[in-house]
Amino acid sequence: MKRALIYLFLGFCIMILSTYTMGIFDDALERTYYTGVWYKDIIGSFKYYIFWVLPYWWVIIVGGAIFLALIFYGIVTGIEKAKSLNQGS
Repeated sequence: MKRALIYLFLGFCIMILSTYTMGIFDDALERTYYTGVWYKDIIGSFKYYIFWVLPYWWVIIVGGAIFLALIFYGIVTGIEKAKSLNQGS
């Protein structure tokens, strides 16, 4: 169970980073929060992500994290089973 939660956390990290990266390249960020000052742009990108990306993409983030966790868990379980089969013969 602990491994599954670690994979779920890893899936959330991957989904949040990917949606944040996609949000940075969105035109709405440049029109709404772009100022030209680097530290204000970083704060603006976080504001854009929290107030615009998360409310509309939270279902995709949760579903993608669960999907990634299942894939990671399946791959690791499959590798462990393959190792045990090789050691047993």
